[in-house]
Amino acid sequence: MPSRLDPLPPGWAGSRYASFGRRLGAQLIDFLCLLPVGFLLGLVQAMSISLQGGDPAEQDPGLLSELMVQLILALIILLFWVLRQATPGKLALGLRIVDAETGAPASFPRLLARYCSYILSALPLCLGYFWMLWDPRRQCWHDKLGRTVVLHVGGPSTGVAG
Repeated sequence: MPSRLDPLPPGWAGSRYASFGRRLGAQLIDFLCLLPVGFLLGLVQAMSISLQGGDPAEQDPGLLSELMVQLILALIILLFWVLRQATPGKLALGLRIVDAETGAPASFPRLLARYCSYILSALPLCLGYFWMLWDPRRQCWHDKLGRTVVLHVGGPSTGVAG
């Protein structure tokens, strides 16, 4: 754990940087929320293969089909980030994603950069996710690249977001 945390972004007095445990819990909740969506998309893939006369058990859905599923899931996550500053798991645990410099809701380009950077956080044995344990703003690599921070909200002091 960092011994000294950096000051919070403007307008977020009463909040604190999100802990590793809270962020991990939010990820688990999001996984459980997105599991039925993934199952439904897989079912649609299987039905599409069946309608074309194939056997879904014997046919690989293919790279394009897998990319479409990943794109749909990414769009769902990005939509939550843009509209609510959080996914369902983050909302349930009182977390918000904000612009690291201003404390305002993060712009779409920053959120997109953050999402696309997940792969970089995961590649070297998930070191990018664990980085927050030593970072003074508790930022993972994808937070740093997207220039965002995740806050455990006690209530913004200026009404920036709620």
